[in-house]
Amino acid sequence: MEVIEIKGIPLASRQPVVLAIGKFDGLHLGHQAILRAALGGVRQSEVKNSSGESVQLSVMTFWPHPLWALLHKPGYERMLTPPLEQTRVLHEMGVQRLFRVHFTPEYANITAEDFVFTHLPRMGVMQVVVGVDFSFGRGGKAGPEDLRGLCEKIGIPVQIVPPVAMAGEKVSSSHIRNLLAEGQVKEAAVLLGRPYTIVGQVISGRSLGRQMGFPTANLADSGSYVLPVAGVYGVEVQVDGGKERWLGAFNLGSRPTVHGHGLQAEVHLLNFAGDLYGHDLRVSFLTRIRDEQKFSGVVELKRQIERDVEEVRRLDRSKNG
Repeated sequence: MEVIEIKGIPLASRQPVVLAIGKFDGLHLGHQAILRAALGGVRQSEVKNSSGESVQLSVMTFWPHPLWALLHKPGYERMLTPPLEQTRVLHEMGVQRLFRVHFTPEYANITAEDFVFTHLPRMGVMQVVVGVDFSFGRGGKAGPEDLRGLCEKIGIPVQIVPPVAMAGEKVSSSHIRNLLAEGQVKEAAVLLGRPYTIVGQVISGRSLGRQMGFPTANLADSGSYVLPVAGVYGVEVQVDGGKERWLGAFNLGSRPTVHGHGLQAEVHLLNFAGDLYGHDLRVSFLTRIRDEQKFSGVVELKRQIERDVEEVRRLDRSKNG
């Protein structure tokens, strides 16, 4: 997949594209519906394209999150799918070209007319696909119907995709963020269509887990990912993006029993032997096991870790049995 960084007016391109536009933070079921509609537009455009030139499925997204770039809204400095994770997931979904806009107050000041009449034609856009909540232009005052009306003037059709609902509630990134804040990772996975995943590099720690017989990999916090609430989780882990997966017990919190400080993340991998320092771990959250707790001492903590690991083993048995 080709990634094109946009910091102002896009470079001119002759490659025809069907363009899905949105923040796509999370790439949840609602976003996936937009991408499916765009893929349908690609197939229709290829039939109509008399030149025989291939039409690419493309996405335009924005980084950092506009709510952070413009308002510094708490929580939006972190994303459900930061740029690297977003690129990976979009590639897996079949997107061929990604236009990533570096979102700044200056970019936000572009008028709706400039966006449509100047930016879109330079990007080779043949069709645009957006969701019903899409807004653009100076102050975000223009909506999907405004986009349709402006694009009609230059012969670019616009498809507006209705929201996806689960249990009577619209699937949204904000809903998923709220679920993670409550530790409801199973429910978040349903809306995402996959387990919620973060990536972190293994760094050195105090080796307290190893001393108790449960060696853990301590993960650096990149500051990029939305993190679930503190607690213990059953997770699935890949090392350096490899195909092999290990179940693990993941602890996120301050480790109050051993006088920890600040938010720390560590994971004990079942049936894994090897040195993980410096490696990147992709951690996918499967279930929440318990809240963070302060125990009377190391002996009680070790007993609880044994129970936590047994809960993770049950995940393995249920998966295989």
